[in-house]
Amino acid sequence: MKSVLVVDDDPSIRALIRLYLESTGYGVIEAADGRRAMAVLDGQAVDLVILDIFMPEMDGLEVLQVLRGHSESCKVMAISGGSAKIGMDLLGHATIFGADAVLEKPFGEATLLGKVAGLIGPAAE
Repeated sequence: MKSVLVVDDDPSIRALIRLYLESTGYGVIEAADGRRAMAVLDGQAVDLVILDIFMPEMDGLEVLQVLRGHSESCKVMAISGGSAKIGMDLLGHATIFGADAVLEKPFGEATLLGKVAGLIGPAAE
């Protein structure tokens, strides 16, 4: 089973992504912020990290920089809904820092699952 770490400070977003991913067979681990995500990644390998950009403690771009310093093989998809609000292309910055894909919130189930499958393949491969 392929595993996905979902990192977002909004519990409803994490729950929705978990629902979408588990319904197709992916294993899901959750982290509420960047520091917790790094603790999870220190203890186990995952196939994909779905990473929110705006979070307390350690934001998504910081996590991405640290993660890329340790692993090039783990795929990362950055997500954010805040770029338009503040007038910055933070998802574009995420690709510069090494994100393999980006996804703007809000997104639907088919869009998310299509991006995930494109990055790491189907859940049971």
